[in-house]
This record gives sequence, structure tokens and C-alpha cells, in this order.
Amino acid sequence: MMKIRLIRMHIENAIESLRANRMRTFLTILGVVIGISSIVVIFALSGGANSIIQDQIKSGGETIAVVRPKDISSSNKSIINSVATSQNFLQSSLREDDFRNISKIKNIIATAPLASFNSKIKGDDKEITTNILASTPNLDQITGIKVAKGEFITNSSNARTAVIGYQTAVSLFGSPHALGKYISIKGENFLIIGILEKQSSIVNFSNIDFDNTIILNYDEVKNIMGSSPQIQQINIKFNTINNSDIVQHNIEEVMHNSHKGEIDYEILIGKNITHSSSDLISMGSAILALVASISLIVGGIGIMNIMLVNVSERTREIGIRKALGANNNQILLQFLIESLIISSVGGFFGYLLGYSFSFTVSIFLPVLPVISWQIMVLAAGLSIIIGIIFGMYPAIRAARKDPIESLRYYN
Repeated sequence: MMKIRLIRMHIENAIESLRANRMRTFLTILGVVIGISSIVVIFALSGGANSIIQDQIKSGGETIAVVRPKDISSSNKSIINSVATSQNFLQSSLREDDFRNISKIKNIIATAPLASFNSKIKGDDKEITTNILASTPNLDQITGIKVAKGEFITNSSNARTAVIGYQTAVSLFGSPHALGKYISIKGENFLIIGILEKQSSIVNFSNIDFDNTIILNYDEVKNIMGSSPQIQQINIKFNTINNSDIVQHNIEEVMHNSHKGEIDYEILIGKNITHSSSDLISMGSAILALVASISLIVGGIGIMNIMLVNVSERTREIGIRKALGANNNQILLQFLIESLIISSVGGFFGYLLGYSFSFTVSIFLPVLPVISWQIMVLAAGLSIIIGIIFGMYPAIRAARKDPIESLRYYN
């Protein structure tokens, strides 16, 4: 009971001391606010990006699998190489017979290769460079993309047709009303038979920005190029989650035979599809958080500075308290509590400011920030740690002051 009363007294004294120098206290708290809010923004938005992919997998009943190339030459590249983009997989190990053989596996109801590359496109009097995606008519069934107008690509023979993204239509024709118009790709004319719905987010497990993409039939692209386009990923949909283990086993068997035992690919199924993308996002978030922590350290130095000033200004008070019976631990606790109050208040407002900024920025981004207790614990934990680390030295200096010398001190 005595300890609780003593701590309460220390808190009251600390608040009174901080109120006596409000501007100095505010500026010190502001340093912590900036550091904590930066970290909250980074993890809230990166968590939002992860949740988008997870929601896509869940909406598909978790009956989706992907096959991606794997760089076996360097383990250090595993995280980066796990994201299937045309830039990362110009030397992809996946081949046409891979998705053809996978499509024959029992319980698999749809497969779609992703062969992505950039090319110049002509439409009316305008020419742009955009992404071309060669795939099959099953793509929309697996990914959940929807056609706003018209229909999706078909397997009709000699049908030079295309489905284009919302933004691509705007860029080429000035509006999304491009149905029935022609575009020219590598000297070949394609009839636009479908316009995709505007995507709510560019983040997806296919790693394709469908708003800025033109989708063509894989076989038609093969005819134009005179060879099979390089496949960066194979999307797969199977019938029920109960068959996920047997489906994965069968895919592994087909890929093992096709690649003659060389494990230059990886198979991800259900929730595991998000792991590689999550690793990349987490790695980027960690790097950004490391940079943001510099501002938090600066805020901690500000706490140390104000606490050293407080110790200097209250030297006589320390002498009086010691003369009245206060021991070193009590003096140390008094100033440490004062430091913790500064950092905790900064952490609280930093957490609120971080989320306020995240939701404001998300208006202009395809990602909504995620609210999680882990981020709250992280913000609180960092605030307490900063308060203790940077408040300990001033508190120790205050506790070690000689009472007689302190009583002789005058400001």
C-alpha cells in the first residue's frame, strides 16, 4: 500500500513538473509522436496489403494453388524470387507442357498460365506501352476478375480478340467505352470483346495490375510470337479444400516428372500462397521501420535532454528530499516515472496520429490499413522501452547526487 502511494506521489510530482515547462515538454513529446506514428503507418499499410491477398484466397474458398519458378542458385534471393512478375522471371523455369499436364490432374477444374510482357499497343491514333498478359479463358474463374462490358477471352480458333483493363482503355481511347474497337499488337489487329471492371486494388496473388493490362489468348500470342511465351506463374483451381493435400501431391508428381527431378519451381496452395508475398512485404516494412526508428531515437535523445535539464534545475529539490529521508531508489524512480510519462503520452498520440494518417493516405492508395492489437502492443512497447532507456541515465545522475552539495545548489 505504501509503495502504491509512493508511486502515485511520483506521478503527481512528474505531471506537475512537466506542466511547469509546457512548451519544452510538448516539443519533447512531439519527437516520440513522430517516431511512433511513422512505425504505425508502415505496419498498418503493409498489413493491409497482406490482408488483401488473404481475402482473395478466402473468397476462392481456399481452393487455389499456384506454381511459380524458383531460383535454386541462391538461397538469398528466395524471398524476392517468390513474387511472380515479368521482371523477376524473364528466365522462368515453367513451360507450356507444365500447365497442360497439370490441367489433366483429377480434382483440378481450371488452370491458367500467366505469361506477361510489355509491348507497344496502337489504338485509333494513340500508341502506348503497356503490359500484355497471355493466358487462357479460365483466368477469370480462378482470379475472380470480372468483365464490366462484353465477355472474356475464348478458345475460338483464329479469333484475334482481346480483353483490356479499365485504365488501358482510358489511356488508348480516352474512355472505358472501347468495346468493339481494334488494337494493334506487333502488327496484328485484335478486336476488343471485353472491358474489365475497375480494380479496387492492384495487389493480388497473380501479381498483375489488371487495370493496366491487355489479356490475350495464350495460343494466339504463341502464333504471333512464333514460340511459346515465357510463363511466369500457373494459377490453378481445384474442386474442394478437402482435396488440397492430394492435389498438391499430384501437382508435385507431375512437375517432378516434367522437370526430371530438378526442383526449380515451388507449389503454393491455399493460405500458403500469401506467404511469399507476405515475406517480401514484411522485409520491405522492416527496412522502412528501421529507417523510421531513427526519428524515434531522436525523440529518445530529446527525452534524455529534457530530463538532464530537469535534474539540473531540481538539484536543490533532490537535496531536500534526500535530507528528509528519500533514498537513491526513490529518487531514481521519481525521474524514471517522469521519463515514462513523456514517452507514454508520445506513444499514445503517435498511435492515434499514425492511424489517422494511414486512413487519410489510403484514400489515394489501393490499400486499407489494418487495425491489429499487435501494432498497438508494438507502439506501447517501443514507447516504454524508449522512456526507460533514455530516462535511465538522467535518473541515475539524480539518484547519485550528494545531498549536502545539492542543498548548497542555487539556480
